[in-house]
Amino acid sequence: MMMQDQKTSPNPLPLGRPKKAFDILGFMKRYGLFIVLLGGFLFAMLTPLIFVVKKPYYEVHSLMKVDPTVPTLFSNSEQSSIVSYYSRYLNTTAQSMTTVDILRKALDAMEPEDREELFPRIIPSETCAAILQHRVSVTPNRGSHVLDLKISGSKPEGLAEFLNALMQTYMDETRKTNNNSNSDRLRFLYAQKNVITQEMSAIERDLDSLTKDIGTSSFSENHNTAAMSRNNLLMAYNSALNERLVAETRYRAVMKSHQELKGVALDPIIDEIVLNNNALTQTESWTYKELQGLRSTTDGLTELNPERIYVEDRMRSMEGYARELRENVRNQAEQIILGKRDIETETELIIAKNDYEATKAKEDTLKAKISASTVEAKRVSIGIHRGEYLSAHWQNKFDLLHNIEQRITEIEIEKKAPLRLSVMSVARKPGQPLKSNINKITLMLFIGSFGLVIGSFGLYEFLDDTIRRSIDVTHALGYPPVQTILNLRQQVTENEEELSLAPDDFRAHQIGSLAVKLFKEKEKENSRIILFTGTDEGVGTSSISVSCAKALSQLVSRVLIIDGDIEAAPVDELDEFQINLPGLCDYLDGKTTLAESIISTPGDNIDMMYAGNITGGTISRQKIGELMSELKETYDFICIDGAPLLNSHLVEQFALHSDIVALIALGDSSKYRDLKKAAELLVLLGVPGIAPILNFGGIRKTLSFVEMFDNPPDFIRRIVPENIIAIIRRSPSGLKFIDKFLAFVQRLQQRKN
Repeated sequence: MMMQDQKTSPNPLPLGRPKKAFDILGFMKRYGLFIVLLGGFLFAMLTPLIFVVKKPYYEVHSLMKVDPTVPTLFSNSEQSSIVSYYSRYLNTTAQSMTTVDILRKALDAMEPEDREELFPRIIPSETCAAILQHRVSVTPNRGSHVLDLKISGSKPEGLAEFLNALMQTYMDETRKTNNNSNSDRLRFLYAQKNVITQEMSAIERDLDSLTKDIGTSSFSENHNTAAMSRNNLLMAYNSALNERLVAETRYRAVMKSHQELKGVALDPIIDEIVLNNNALTQTESWTYKELQGLRSTTDGLTELNPERIYVEDRMRSMEGYARELRENVRNQAEQIILGKRDIETETELIIAKNDYEATKAKEDTLKAKISASTVEAKRVSIGIHRGEYLSAHWQNKFDLLHNIEQRITEIEIEKKAPLRLSVMSVARKPGQPLKSNINKITLMLFIGSFGLVIGSFGLYEFLDDTIRRSIDVTHALGYPPVQTILNLRQQVTENEEELSLAPDDFRAHQIGSLAVKLFKEKEKENSRIILFTGTDEGVGTSSISVSCAKALSQLVSRVLIIDGDIEAAPVDELDEFQINLPGLCDYLDGKTTLAESIISTPGDNIDMMYAGNITGGTISRQKIGELMSELKETYDFICIDGAPLLNSHLVEQFALHSDIVALIALGDSSKYRDLKKAAELLVLLGVPGIAPILNFGGIRKTLSFVEMFDNPPDFIRRIVPENIIAIIRRSPSGLKFIDKFLAFVQRLQQRKN
């Protein structure tokens, strides 16, 4: 119900619209009757023009055929077909025939006397072609391959000649376009042919140089001699590798055997040789015999006998010699056996080593040859690969050159092929008019008359910024009005400042609803200071504030009404009406106390604080906040009747200390922009709550035509028939329109003055 917390948004009215919406339904209600009357009147006034401008209507037709397929000149089976996009081609042809350039060329192709039948000689061809665009139509016939050409005019002369010239001109232009296109294609193809020929020559030079380099003109791996030589070397290398591995294995085995034989003991063999040595055996046998003989000579001799000692020394010498001889034989046998073994093993080792080195040298030689052969094979393979690419590239260029030469031949021959377009039926001069243009002119006058009236009223409605509906308030503020006070054309009470509170008074019921809403706000938010202000003068602020205060007095115990319009001009002392009661102005100036400034009503719970003695000078505003705080402790509601917000800075001061600002707009009078501007100002002032009120019961600012026709003056009765008065009286929309017209005249007069 209330607009609150709006100042948190950068836009004061984020939900509002910048301009008033166009009310189509209200537009028809307000101006519907006058649109019919004025439109009908204007149409009736223009009807005689029909018989002045009517002319006979002649129409000429011709037909053109568009073939979807055209036989080529190479074979009967080949066809140039546009079946897949025939409908688009047909529509494009129809649109192309009505372009300004084609129509101008067709006009220039006509005979001078035939052209003058259509247009005077002084009119330029461009202008004539632009006019003919609206008179000539080319329409594809559904279900056929035919274009229907039609031209209309007020005279039969020149129409058929122009259509025939148009068909011939378009076919000539089509053939010229095709020839130009073929010429462009031929130039392009010849240029491409020269480029491809030069590229083929360059490729051939590269192939010759490559053949000399790799030694073959057959670019295939089967003819790569370096690769074949490498394969043979690989086979030989594999054999050499096997031989080297065998020799190496044997050499390693001999070396291992030689090392192992060194650790084998030769004592058994040596012992065998010593045992089989005859000389040693004989010597030992002789020595044994001699020792036995010498031992026998010592029998019976004492140990100290010199002879015994000599014999024993001789025996020890013979035994030492025998041992020494055996040892010598043994050493000699050992030397012989070791030398023989070393010679055999060294011989075998030398043979194995030489075999291994020979096979290793053979392997290394083959390996070096394979490496050189591999490099050569790679070089030749790269050359063969490049040769294959160049050969394929040359063949591709050759095929492309062949296709280009074939296409050049085709285009040269197809330049002489027939067109898809052909004249199926020429245009002929009409013998009699087809019809008259009366119906067309009548329709144009009817549409023009009512269109002018509707456009005028529509423009006025579009530019009209007056608030007429509750939805206009919603569009302006983003919220609907808290209360809409309707005027049901009741009799005005004697006291226009206060609305009746009778049970059957509909406006009083609406004021009561507003009072109940304000009472709920008091219970919810403790909102007790209510400022009543309007968008402009005469919106009913005083009557609504007083009536609302009276309604609130039935809900609470104490209500105060403050007349806050104290910025008005002072009343002349000689005026019959002179204010003597103290009030707000006196209190703010410090001339009276608060109690002296408030007038109590006997028998009623409504107190009044009048404006007081207005001097017209500067009004002190420092006490306004203190005044509101003090009054808030005494009264349940304080209703301030303020001046229009946009015209008074004092009202802005009241708004700063108010809990709710009732912003009143007068229906059919207040402006949309004023309401939006006033609401934005209140939001910027930080008002806690804004209650928009739409009043249709205020004093209108313009002369009401409704009352005029309710009781029309004598001069209206003399100039307007009674039946017209009755129709206007029964048409509220018509009365409102006349009211607007008179208000507009009044504003113009005021500006002039």
